Amino acid sequence: MPESERILVVGGSDVDRERIVADLRRRELKVEARGGLLEDAEDAGVVVVVGGAITSKRDGVAAWVDAVSAARIAAAARIVFACVPDGTDAEAVEALYQAGADEVLVGALAEADIAQRIKVHAYSSARRRLSELNARQVEVLESLSGLLSDETDWPNGLPEFLSRLSAAVGFTRSALLLIEEDRRTATLVASSEESEPVRVQLELKRYPEIQACLEERKSVLVCGVRSSPLFGPWADLAATHGGEAMLATPIDVGGHPLAALLFRSYLANPPTSDGARAFLTQIAQLIGVGLRSGTLERLRDQTRRTSLRLHEEERRSRVFLQYQDFCESAPDGMVVVDEEGNVLLVNRAFETMTGYARAGLADRSLASIVETSQREALLEIVAKVAGGVRLEEFDLELETTSGEMRTVNVVCSIALSQFRAAVLALRDVTEERRLAAELRSTKEFLERLIDSTVDGIVAADLKGNVRIFNRGAAQLFGYTPEQVIGTVPVWQLYPDGVARRIMAEMRSSPRGRLQPQRLHIVTKNGAQVPAHVAASIVYAEGREIATVGVVSDLRDRVHMEERLSQAQAELERSEKQMVLAELAGATAHELNQPLTSLMWCAGFLRKKLGPQEDTLRAAETIATEAERMAEIVRKIGQITHYETKPYVGSTHILDLEKSAPHSRSKE
Repeated sequence: MPESERILVVGGSDVDRERIVADLRRRELKVEARGGLLEDAEDAGVVVVVGGAITSKRDGVAAWVDAVSAARIAAAARIVFACVPDGTDAEAVEALYQAGADEVLVGALAEADIAQRIKVHAYSSARRRLSELNARQVEVLESLSGLLSDETDWPNGLPEFLSRLSAAVGFTRSALLLIEEDRRTATLVASSEESEPVRVQLELKRYPEIQACLEERKSVLVCGVRSSPLFGPWADLAATHGGEAMLATPIDVGGHPLAALLFRSYLANPPTSDGARAFLTQIAQLIGVGLRSGTLERLRDQTRRTSLRLHEEERRSRVFLQYQDFCESAPDGMVVVDEEGNVLLVNRAFETMTGYARAGLADRSLASIVETSQREALLEIVAKVAGGVRLEEFDLELETTSGEMRTVNVVCSIALSQFRAAVLALRDVTEERRLAAELRSTKEFLERLIDSTVDGIVAADLKGNVRIFNRGAAQLFGYTPEQVIGTVPVWQLYPDGVARRIMAEMRSSPRGRLQPQRLHIVTKNGAQVPAHVAASIVYAEGREIATVGVVSDLRDRVHMEERLSQAQAELERSEKQMVLAELAGATAHELNQPLTSLMWCAGFLRKKLGPQEDTLRAAETIATEAERMAEIVRKIGQITHYETKPYVGSTHILDLEKSAPHSRSKE
């Protein structure tokens, strides 16, 4: 297997990949493993897919199919193997072949079998590529022979010849340069990117690869331009506008290097073999022969004379005209500006959006119709994008011809950065941003409203994670919002089982609500506090998404109720004592008159009856009991409060001695 053939093992698990990689490395094959797929695999000759693509949204063999498709799409992945497990059916295997697999290996094949198959395919592919390369080289030689045989067709035939030559040696594009006598400048006379010959003056100090090939009198290949010491301060600029790899080959005319071929590639390591470079040396010799005998001067005279600046402008204009068709079909506004922000191209959607006609914006800075405070930032962004820097999208305020300010979302593209231009796609988001601002304002107002509410408001998702915990709740429960939100589950704010009961009652309610009721909550220090709780379930499109509860502190109310209850009891006692005192007074008053008469009659009888008479004892008894009754009536009249004492069984009667304290003091 050729040394340059790199093998990538992709997909599947780390264990699957490393097992294959370890064995292939033991067999001295150039191999590496990667979980992702082929972002920098242009120079990979073989890809072994041992599992599904990690970016695939499908499972099983379908993920294998996605991985194989990605490997096949990679530009230089010439051989693709798919290793699938035992039991994979024929239909799945066929799908892998359809996706681009060169061979599908089913089952736990020994690694030696995989290595052998890779080598067989690699050699077969190498022979096929060699055959294709030989065919392209034959086409190049035939094309060059035609040019050499017809000197009048040199200028017009060179672009097509250079295009074929680039493909034959594995590069993206190429150019033919004539070296001036001062060896400080060169003339670009033909390019594979141009359809006709040109004449552009170039400063050789900006092309160190050409200077090197002229000094060394041999081809100079530079892979990885950005890190090459040859280019020095020109490295980034050369890579951005030239390519990641370059090849310069001198052309001797009469024993002197008076011309050069310059090749460029967007790949840092283009697939250029030693044989291709040897073929290029042969081509350079043939071109040198063709440029002898005055052909060189005729070629100089026949090419169109122009400055580098005008050439770039004309070339850019042609590209812009091609790009304009795409811009016109875009639904969003499109504008192309140069690195200084001057408008080069706009589409109809941009005209409709801003009201400006194309003629009115020609050679005018885009910043002139942008809100003043954003102009400087816009010009900085445009300069970066035109220089090839990728930037994130941003919002911009544009002023229309009617003076109205419109908010547009801008997406930048570096598609034209090689021409020092930036492509801006603008989408009118004025209404979206206005609605977003209103929603943000409403949200902030609601948050302030919720936070300023005296009652505690607690909202939680269906997993019990607290999402809203206002200041009222913080004062009630003793937590700060930061201590609760996303940390303390909502059921921890209630005694055991209460949160579950609340949820059950809400779900049993037709409207998902808990009617206000008195419950106990649990504060940070573990105390249970009486509270008034109302709660409900929050729905979105008929689905439960959250719960919200409003909690009022009842501690002050409970204390007030207790004081009111005590006052009520005291009032009732006072009223009872007042009624008793009034009743006692009335009773004493009413009993005093008949009792006085009774006592007078008893005394009269004792005087009239002789000592020997039997009725005298009865009269004395009547007088004694009447006096006793008078004493009782006197005590009743002196009752000031209500005191009882036990009587028969569980009965209680009025205690006259304690209820009439004045009677005791007199005694």
